[in-house]
Amino acid sequence: MRSDFFPECFYRVTVKGLCVRDGKVLLVRESAATLSGKWELPGGGLDLGEDIHEGFKREIKEEMGLDVKAMSKEPVYVWTHRYEANHRDIGWYYSLVLAYEFELESLDFTPTEECEAIGFFSKEELAGIPLAGQTNELSGIFDPEDFIKRR
Repeated sequence: MRSDFFPECFYRVTVKGLCVRDGKVLLVRESAATLSGKWELPGGGLDLGEDIHEGFKREIKEEMGLDVKAMSKEPVYVWTHRYEANHRDIGWYYSLVLAYEFELESLDFTPTEECEAIGFFSKEELAGIPLAGQTNELSGIFDPEDFIKRR
């Protein structure tokens, strides 16, 4: 299928965070009132020309109201996701997901307009919860051992 809006090679770059504690990964539940109401990795899309690390920190602050303490220099996982069904008023597009390990200053979370809740989930639990769009791929690639080896 061809898009009238973008060339076939168009990708929206998304930076997501992997905060892993005791073998479980942190997810945020999107607001049901304004978004999907499903669970996803924290983070979001980069603005045109934005630095990856600065863009991620901006997204965490906007989405969760929290501050990033540390972030890996390189992504731990990279994958693509195809959005369809007129998402963002576009017939389809691909998202390039760059998932970095990160730590927060604190988990003192207050719900925001974008994010209703946060929680830590094991690999097995990921299969039993509703995941938003591009986070669906995480359940197939997340391995808690990847984060033990990195330390």
